[in-house]
Amino acid sequence: MYEHAGIRSYWVVDPLQERVTLTEYVLGANREYEQVAHTEDLFVTEHPWKVSVDLPALTTRKNDLLAPEEE
Repeated sequence: MYEHAGIRSYWVVDPLQERVTLTEYVLGANREYEQVAHTEDLFVTEHPWKVSVDLPALTTRKNDLLAPEEE
């Protein structure tokens, strides 16, 4: 479906692991998506635009939200 829509790459962000992870897939020459990156650290890319995703900060935020409230 993504290929048909002309999407050349996509990310999967998984918040369900111990640390938030990001996996990047890119459409290859064989017209199938290939995993080109997988990280739980800072993710930086130039495509399709320049962006960075601070996965350790997202992990910290997730953990803060899930932590029991202290009285």
